[in-house]
Amino acid sequence: MKHPLIPVRSVKSAVIGSILVIFPYLLLLPGREILGPLPAVYAVLLTVYLLPTALCLVTMVCGAAPMVLGLGTALSAVYALMGLTGLMLAALYTVPIMAAFLFIIWKQIPFKKSCPALIGVHVAALAAVFAVCQSLTGGDLYNAAGSRAAEFLGSWEMGDLLLYEFYSMGLIDLNESLRENAVRSSLYSFSLSDAAKADMLLSVRTMITQQLQLLIPNLIATQSIQGGVACLLLPLRFGYLAEEKRAFRRDEPAGEPGVKQPVDFPTLEMPPFQTWHLPRGIGWQVGVALIAGYLLRYSGAHALKIAGIMLYAAASSVFMIQGAAFINFMQKRRGTRRFWRVLVPLLLMTTPFLTFIGIFDQLNNARGLRKPPEPKEEF
Repeated sequence: MKHPLIPVRSVKSAVIGSILVIFPYLLLLPGREILGPLPAVYAVLLTVYLLPTALCLVTMVCGAAPMVLGLGTALSAVYALMGLTGLMLAALYTVPIMAAFLFIIWKQIPFKKSCPALIGVHVAALAAVFAVCQSLTGGDLYNAAGSRAAEFLGSWEMGDLLLYEFYSMGLIDLNESLRENAVRSSLYSFSLSDAAKADMLLSVRTMITQQLQLLIPNLIATQSIQGGVACLLLPLRFGYLAEEKRAFRRDEPAGEPGVKQPVDFPTLEMPPFQTWHLPRGIGWQVGVALIAGYLLRYSGAHALKIAGIMLYAAASSVFMIQGAAFINFMQKRRGTRRFWRVLVPLLLMTTPFLTFIGIFDQLNNARGLRKPPEPKEEF
């Protein structure tokens, strides 16, 4: 096999891949507020949820050079938006993940070993970013984030309207004595009274502080598992398909019509996604973790509550991936086009629906992938 890490697999794919990674960050640069007033927040979400997977995908489909270009552009954009601190945090998250992915591909580490390892790298990277953020805020990240959000809403020209919308939706509260004269509006303007605005901002600060205490542990568990799987599943699968297409075009004149040519591409012995499932014993362990995490989320002890949130999120993510594999199995069985086999599971990832499907598949062995237990011999 030729070297698995190629600088450019094809000029066309390299150009397209570079543009797809770079373009979203260019839209967020200072002076391009076409996406709203919070480009730094969008850059954080883009970097955490999409950048590592996109870079791994570009590496295997387009080549290592477009990946390096995309990573450099993304980090430069983060630096322009958030300064040296933002650059440091973004690099602390993305660079270890990409280094681990490149090492896995270079050494051809089998999927059954490399996938758990890459999940572990995600956990370590996210935990390191959280620890640095805690250090930068004096150990009070949640309150610092809540205060910063309240300051932004207090100074933003649309802040009064957004605060009132939050209040109308029941997300924040307002002192009963301030409700009657809270709004000062006319035909062309809308504003809150100073007292009502101050009370609403205090409520926003409290709401964000409390929500982040739940969101960040959930993010670390969920993104580590889903991100670790996606950083191998999508690059290996679509990289193979792209290389297969190139091999067909390259060998078509000399090859026989309708005969597939061998593809020189690292697969890491990854099984087809439609066959992904948990062994029976491990499935029961994940199920117990799911139930334990669900119960611990309502514990009065803060440490147990956080542990429950992370445990529930991790177990739920595992069953969600199995649910996505089941959906893929059913779609292939019905002859669904590849576009929908990718899009539908990705859309369902935003809901708990896939978790329930994964649990159903685990309990019922709906795909027939697990052999029934052998009957015990009777003496």
